[in-house]
Amino acid sequence: MTIAAPTQTSSILDDRFHSDRKYTTLRGITARARHHMSESTWDYLWVGTGDERTAERNTAKFDELLFETPLFAGVSNPDTTTSLFDLDLSFPLVTAPFGQEATFHPDGHLAIGRAAEAMGVRQMVPVAASYTLEEIAAASSAPVMYQMTLVGDEQLALDMANRAKAAGYRYLVATYSPIRQWRERLIENRFSSRLTRENVNFGPDASDPAGLQELIAFTEPRWTWAQAKSFISKSPLPVIVKGVQSAHDAEAALDAGAVGLYVSNYGGRTIDRTLSTIEVLPEVRAVAGPDVPIVFDSGIRRGSDIAAAVALGANAVAIGRITALGLAADGQAGVEAALQILREEFWMTMGHLGCSSVAELGPHVFRRTF
Repeated sequence: MTIAAPTQTSSILDDRFHSDRKYTTLRGITARARHHMSESTWDYLWVGTGDERTAERNTAKFDELLFETPLFAGVSNPDTTTSLFDLDLSFPLVTAPFGQEATFHPDGHLAIGRAAEAMGVRQMVPVAASYTLEEIAAASSAPVMYQMTLVGDEQLALDMANRAKAAGYRYLVATYSPIRQWRERLIENRFSSRLTRENVNFGPDASDPAGLQELIAFTEPRWTWAQAKSFISKSPLPVIVKGVQSAHDAEAALDAGAVGLYVSNYGGRTIDRTLSTIEVLPEVRAVAGPDVPIVFDSGIRRGSDIAAAVALGANAVAIGRITALGLAADGQAGVEAALQILREEFWMTMGHLGCSSVAELGPHVFRRTF
């Protein structure tokens, strides 16, 4: 039997791994960022407290979550868009509110906000930023959440909240700091930030520094839940409570009037030997019910981690260290590249899990959890 040769030939080039982009992986961004940092600055970014077991556990526990990848799931082109509160997101991510960011690049949160805007996500801005809350708010449309520590006189905290509202922020992220942290690598390094615009949100032409001084001096007892509830009831903006690490925390925050919960152990940077945030996320979601928005951080290193966190109950994740890596690597362009890589990996993970939309992610995507 003779097989006739085809009359026409064609070839399909598989160049899925080809790219003209400057940064194609987070490894590449990390390498470039590391090249720009001193040893002490690198330690400042990655340090945890004590023996840093919680910082390690935050990432290690993601590795224990094993996915189930279905055959013939009929998945369509995955749609990564979602929303958090009334905020549209190109994928379930916001940039986390970390301070002293000018240590990594002089443009700091100005560059982070512009990158977030370009990539269709939103920005959380901390009181300890290198630029004033007004300067950051004016730089882009991304900064919609303002983080502040509830400490000191309630009226001073409310004054800061009113200032955030006037600048255009739409939500407050309220957090708590009981005492300073034992960050041993920084103690050994005698670390001092390159930041030259310290405490820009406080002073004669800004907010009263008494609250900041109390945060450091610790002359008065720290706030109770009753004080937090009083503040939330008077706040000019709806309040998300950050630092939720248990069902008890979740219940107390909701009882105090929080409109959302922020599951975080601050990247393992406050106290050592605690559970990872991904371990406590399911119990927080169980308390919150299906409708209360939950933001999640601590341990996110890949797009697949974002998928895992959403599957276990988060509405969106917040990224700090990866944002800082992008910033250190290449300013705004580096942050944009990091966000794009995370979104692409998240999209691919959704497809392999048989999910066509973010809403389809759930506990069923795992073969094994903890």
